[in-house]
Amino acid sequence: MHQHTESSNTPNSVATRFSNSENVSHTTMSSREIAKLTGKAHKHVLSDVRSMLKELEFDWADCSAQYQDSTGRSLPCFNLNRELTDTLLTGYSAKMRLAVIRRWHELEKQQGAREQSILNGTKVVGELAILECFTRLLKPAPSSQVMMLNQIAANNGLDAKFLPGYAVDAAPDAVGGSSMPTKAVTALIKDNAISSTAPGFNRALAAHGFLKTMQRKNSKQETVEFWSVTEKGLAYGKNLTSPQCPRETQPHWYVDRFPELAKLVGKA
Repeated sequence: MHQHTESSNTPNSVATRFSNSENVSHTTMSSREIAKLTGKAHKHVLSDVRSMLKELEFDWADCSAQYQDSTGRSLPCFNLNRELTDTLLTGYSAKMRLAVIRRWHELEKQQGAREQSILNGTKVVGELAILECFTRLLKPAPSSQVMMLNQIAANNGLDAKFLPGYAVDAAPDAVGGSSMPTKAVTALIKDNAISSTAPGFNRALAAHGFLKTMQRKNSKQETVEFWSVTEKGLAYGKNLTSPQCPRETQPHWYVDRFPELAKLVGKA
């Protein structure tokens, strides 16, 4: 008979899959713990388990184990899944059954918490990977990245206090360490009295490599286009996350550098 040594009463292990049964539990309960909960001597619980397994024509090797007593001796025990534990308890008193059932509820709650923790961790990793891809492809401004990280934290019940409350949005060659004021192209055209429409100005920016068209799919799987500031354009503007759709960028241009930008695209 194949046996293994256990280090605790109820190991946090995946239940054995038996030949005539589904995998009905994610944890097991040892015969020693059943003895402790019911007040029965362990030798009597062992006898009860053996009688049950014999009647069920069950292979003992599937749930037999060993433990070491205080003197270091290896002694036999059983690790039972929920189905076998419930079967064993049908021959016990109501008080004994209740004690073991309450313990099973604790074990299943602990297992559920562990599984949820794993799922949450996987979800966070996935969202961070999406953010990294979004940042690499669309180059959002630091303030937008901080906003997205705060949203990921909120989605997963995480404390985001360690994140900075303020991010500097400035051109790569800027000095001073402060954010540079920006506005959307429509407002800047008006402020600088430029004779152009916003779509016309954007096309000129794209023709000179400061802006590019990106695409995404909407909920109806239709292709939607939006503008994104290029690597070259980051000297004159930044990409904000669009308030209408977090999956889009919304170009903003540095107020102080816009006249120079207009001159470069022939719109001054």
